[in-house]
Amino acid sequence: MNDSSPVLVIGHIDEPSLEVVRRVAETHDISLLVKRPLRGEALPPLDDVQGVVVLGGPQSAYDERAHPYLAEEKAYIASAHAAGVPTLGICLGSHLAAEALGGKAHAGESGLEVGFIDVVAVDDAGEPLQGRFFSFHSDSMHVPPGATALAVSDRYIQAWGLGSVLAIQFHPDLDRDGIETLLGLEGEKLASFGVDVDALREELRVTDAAPGERLIGEWVGSLCPGRVHVGC
Repeated sequence: MNDSSPVLVIGHIDEPSLEVVRRVAETHDISLLVKRPLRGEALPPLDDVQGVVVLGGPQSAYDERAHPYLAEEKAYIASAHAAGVPTLGICLGSHLAAEALGGKAHAGESGLEVGFIDVVAVDDAGEPLQGRFFSFHSDSMHVPPGATALAVSDRYIQAWGLGSVLAIQFHPDLDRDGIETLLGLEGEKLASFGVDVDALREELRVTDAAPGERLIGEWVGSLCPGRVHVGC
C-alpha cells in the first residue's frame, strides 16, 4: 500500500451512487477501485488499497442466507481493521462493520428512519459528524465491544469508531441528485409505509446537502499525510 494506491469502494447495487466520493477523491488525487461482490467481483488484497469504503444497499447485513457474499465482506472488513487499513462503512456498510467486529445488526427497534435528520456528535467527536443529514434505513446495530459512539439522532446511533474503522448509519455519500435517484427508485415503497415523498423532495430542495460531502472529504483527507482521522 502506498499513496498512489486506490481507495476500494464496495457497492451493493449494480450502479451505486459515487458522485460525492468520486468528487472528493479527485480533489485529493486519489483513484477509486469499485467492486461489487454481489456480482462475483473479487475484492483486492488489502496491500493494494489505501482505504476501503463500504456503501449502503437494500440488503440486511444479517441475512447471509439470501446474500452469501456478505460473509466475505465482513471477513474483509475484519481483516482491514486488524491491518489498520482506514475503512468507512455507510448505512449497510456500518451494519456490516458492526457484525465484522463483534457487534450485531438487527431490524431497527424504532422503525424506518428516512429523510433529513438532526445528527448530534457525542462529546468531542468533532464538527463533521454534527448537522442535518439524509437518512434511509430500517435496520440498525449494536456496536462492537470497545467501539466509541460518535454521533446519535433522536432514534438511533448514527456513527461509531473502532481503530481504523469509522461507521456511519446516515448517508453523507449522497448529494441532491443521489437522493433524488433513491427517492425515484424507492418512492412507491416509501409511500406504502406512509412516508410523504413529495414533502421529502421539497425538503431536499431547500436543505444543504454539503455537510455530507464535507464529512466524506474529512475522511478521504485523513488518508493523506498530516491529516487526522475523523473520530479517532
